[in-house]
Amino acid sequence: MATKLSYDFFIPTAFNGADFSTALQKLLDTPMEERRVDYGAFYFDVSDAEHQPGQTVGLVSRHRMRNLPPTGDSRTGALDRLTLPDHQSVAEPCAFLYNSELNVVVFQRSPHVSQASFARLVNWAAQTAFVFLPVLSEDAMTRLGKLQKPRRFVLTVASLQPAEYLEGLDSSLKGLAPFVRELEGRRVRIEISALPKSDYLSKDAILHTVGALFGRLDDERLEKLEVDGEDDDGHNAIVDFIDGGFRGHEVRTEGAPRHTDIGLLKDSIRKAFDVSYSYLSSHVRPNAQAQQVATAG
Repeated sequence: MATKLSYDFFIPTAFNGADFSTALQKLLDTPMEERRVDYGAFYFDVSDAEHQPGQTVGLVSRHRMRNLPPTGDSRTGALDRLTLPDHQSVAEPCAFLYNSELNVVVFQRSPHVSQASFARLVNWAAQTAFVFLPVLSEDAMTRLGKLQKPRRFVLTVASLQPAEYLEGLDSSLKGLAPFVRELEGRRVRIEISALPKSDYLSKDAILHTVGALFGRLDDERLEKLEVDGEDDDGHNAIVDFIDGGFRGHEVRTEGAPRHTDIGLLKDSIRKAFDVSYSYLSSHVRPNAQAQQVATAG
């Protein structure tokens, strides 16, 4: 049975103009036993990094130190204790690739490790404040501009403190924060729509709100950001900013190996980047240059 590995693409951005190549190198120069963010029951680290001119490939792993899973017997169904020395863990690795020419991070999709974990590791080691902005597909970027008659706006935020999330926005959405705090809610879903077919929402207000949220598209608390309406041709169109990211895939004809193959993870992410290079070089580089000019200004 074929296996498929999927990848998301990000632009590491720091508003103080910090250089991600330098910050990543500071992390990799940190001794291995200190190169981690520890949460007690588990920790994250970066390992197995390989350097080529303009490119770094490595692994970000989540290490389970507590509540280790048992082993199972496929014949009897018996579950037995997994015994490890105290210094060993159950590691759940995923691959990353950083290309300094385009200033792009490629990150393997994983249920255990997110790109936010990688950003935290870099920021901890280099004392920076990078966020990873998703590389949006051309379709997601252009369709919002073509949406002449927006009819529905949907925003979902899930957090232990959603009121603080709303307060931090440069948007009139922050006015909802006191009400959300009073209700002590943990998931806030805002859906605003136009009822009559001849009516539609303010496009200027939507553009401003999306702009206020754009820097938070990689924030795990933002579950949904979607706008739909009519485009130039009168057709219904939906712009999903969470699932509108540019993605890559590597399909392997052989089945999943018995044990995680580190070499396979690295080889696959390199191939995913090589296949996507043409799109990235034509869409990311101009945006990155414009962003640098804006930051310098």
